[in-house]
Amino acid sequence: MQIDISFRHMEPSDPVRDYADEKIRRVIRKHIRDDFDAQITLSVEKFRHIAKLHLSYKGISIKCEESSEDMYQSIDLALDKLERQIHRFKGKLRTHKPARIDAARTLDVAVVALPEEEIEDEVADTVLAAEAAEVAEAAVEDSRARIIKHEAVALAEMSVDDAAMKLSLEELPVIVFIDIDTKGTKVLYRLEEGKCGLIALDK
Repeated sequence: MQIDISFRHMEPSDPVRDYADEKIRRVIRKHIRDDFDAQITLSVEKFRHIAKLHLSYKGISIKCEESSEDMYQSIDLALDKLERQIHRFKGKLRTHKPARIDAARTLDVAVVALPEEEIEDEVADTVLAAEAAEVAEAAVEDSRARIIKHEAVALAEMSVDDAAMKLSLEELPVIVFIDIDTKGTKVLYRLEEGKCGLIALDK
């Protein structure tokens, strides 16, 4: 068992660290007896105190984030959300086995740079005429989405149920996997109201 607690944009606090460490151990031990790893990131943005939790267990990641005007309250809210997620999938988590990675079947993933926001009118009005051409050329370039990186990612074999659990626990918008039953490549994606859509890529 390993728990890492880090602070961002705030001074490290031993009382807060001890509180977060004790609370997460108590919550998780109610449901999980095996070893787990957890990362807790505590940060402050203006008046928002943010607690991010990332629990790793049997190859599954559970991610939760909550914020409030008080760090202790944010920790409690994030842990409440974490506990609900664990409780929801408690039976499946106990029997879950880490997914097997099929190195022979990969997915080409591209990293895309999205267009930057348009220059505000007030800012545009301050641009000198001599600079207008350069600004216009740069704006056209920034208005195009660009692929800046390609990466081959090996697909994991899992059941549709395990893919749905992973999609929910890791708060992913979409997941591509190899169906352990059919050996076909499938895409599971998030819909509204907690529903999911499933696409089979193989004919």
